[in-house]
Amino acid sequence: MAADERDVEQWLRAVGLPSFVRDGARGDRLVSRVVPFVVFALCLGVLVQLAVGADVDVDLDSGLLVVLLVSSLLLAAAALVALPIIVGILSARVFRARPGAALPTGIVALVCYLVVLPGATALTASPGEAAWHAAVHLAIVALAVLLTWLGVGSLLAWAAHAALQQLAAIGALVTRALPLLMLVVVFAFFSKPLWDVTSTMSARRLVAVALFFLVLGIVFVIPVSRVEMKELDESIEPAERIRLVQSSGLLQLDDYASMPGPPLARRERVNLQAVLVLALVLQTLVFAAIVCVFLIVLGSFAFSPEVLREWVGDRLSMVELFGAEVPFTWALVNTAIFLSFVSSLNFLVSVTTNGAYRTAFFQPLIHDARAGLAVRAAYLRRVEAAHQGR
Repeated sequence: MAADERDVEQWLRAVGLPSFVRDGARGDRLVSRVVPFVVFALCLGVLVQLAVGADVDVDLDSGLLVVLLVSSLLLAAAALVALPIIVGILSARVFRARPGAALPTGIVALVCYLVVLPGATALTASPGEAAWHAAVHLAIVALAVLLTWLGVGSLLAWAAHAALQQLAAIGALVTRALPLLMLVVVFAFFSKPLWDVTSTMSARRLVAVALFFLVLGIVFVIPVSRVEMKELDESIEPAERIRLVQSSGLLQLDDYASMPGPPLARRERVNLQAVLVLALVLQTLVFAAIVCVFLIVLGSFAFSPEVLREWVGDRLSMVELFGAEVPFTWALVNTAIFLSFVSSLNFLVSVTTNGAYRTAFFQPLIHDARAGLAVRAAYLRRVEAAHQGR
């Protein structure tokens, strides 16, 4: 019975719903749940040290070679972000299947993360800086243990997994959402007054604008998610409940799958809303990145140096990477980033209000929420039945 309950609780954590797990199970398999983060942090730390230690000095005159260099750098940056996430997710799957492997792997990963990496820093920096890195790494591990015990780690791990799923859905994003929004964005892109504003933006001001749009999007999404989650569990029909529970692969819940569960506690409702909001934010960030890349490519072809010099004047400066001059300007980058913020907010509103967008992007999230609620109801009824039978 305990093993069956652990399987259900593991499934709930895997889909970002740790608050649906009973309070007494917070510390269950804590080591196997923390070690994937340590492996992720170790992999990320190694890659960052390699990237910081790289010394590249090139001087290219060929535009084709510059494009190849930029493409290589973008691929390297993507690998720097994606590889640690992939390694962390794969290690989590291995430890769920073989919990006994988590302890020895965790000891090795901790020694490497807390001792070996700071020791490698000492080779190129002062011992004091290496000690500082070791203290920071120790604080990160301690925080990871606390957040994992509270369930926040499960939510963040689900976010990383969802981010990879969003990358796989880029085709749907481009074919369904991008063409319509581009009709509005492209007209603004060819407007000189917009370039007058964006070309004078410092990096700090651009980040402030990004945070403003992020907060604005979250403020918009929270009430929408609250409405969508209201009485969602009660609206699931018994036949659908059975299908949702069966789709989870938790066969031990089949006998308890037809009935709704008790009302959601406040923390459970907040957890469910956080999952929905985070998923929408991830979708929006992926879309913003697509729009930004699209506009940079379009601008590099559409705007001649004479036009940009007339529009931007003395503020015109080219982007340089490792000594190579990239064929687009900082003004173009700033304008593309700014418009990607605007279009992403438009996309977020469309996802929650437009019928076609809701079907493509929002309804799958609601389906996942309904599956989590169906599993929760069957899980709690099974636990209740087991306690009554004692």
